[in-house]
Amino acid sequence: MPRDIPAVRILPMSDKTEGFRGRSIADVQAGCFLRDLPACNGRYRYPSSGLSAEPGTVVLFQFQARIIASATFLRDEKFERPRGGYGGEMYFDPQSFRTFDPLDVEAMRKVWPSFRAFGHVKQFLNPTLYPEFKKRLRHVASPSPGSADRPKAQAGRSASKPTARRRSR
Repeated sequence: MPRDIPAVRILPMSDKTEGFRGRSIADVQAGCFLRDLPACNGRYRYPSSGLSAEPGTVVLFQFQARIIASATFLRDEKFERPRGGYGGEMYFDPQSFRTFDPLDVEAMRKVWPSFRAFGHVKQFLNPTLYPEFKKRLRHVASPSPGSADRPKAQAGRSASKPTARRRSR
């Protein structure tokens, strides 16, 4: 019997934030979700607010008004005093990251009919519909084996889409 998912949440990521500014969806998928986050043991630093969620919550990452990736939430560690411009860190299971063809509002409404729109608010979705969501995903990619052990500077595999552009160094 499959393990119950306590919640499904949408985490907005702004393309105006340092580190994401000027990057394409394919670049964020390949560089962030398939390489950097697994290499950092699933640690995702945030500037101001994290996520209040139970361990095991599935997080859907929103970028440029699309859902582009998912991962399993483990915990959130807030800093009492901001460190280096960060207010805390969220931890995800490093091998749970998945990227897929981006999903727009209409695709989300096919699974969650009451879904209104993307925004800057962390949203809750009905977790019982998550299996239906997973069935609709296309071109799913996950971190390559051992990617959590590789240093960040080493090149990782690109997303499953051949259009993923190279990062300039």
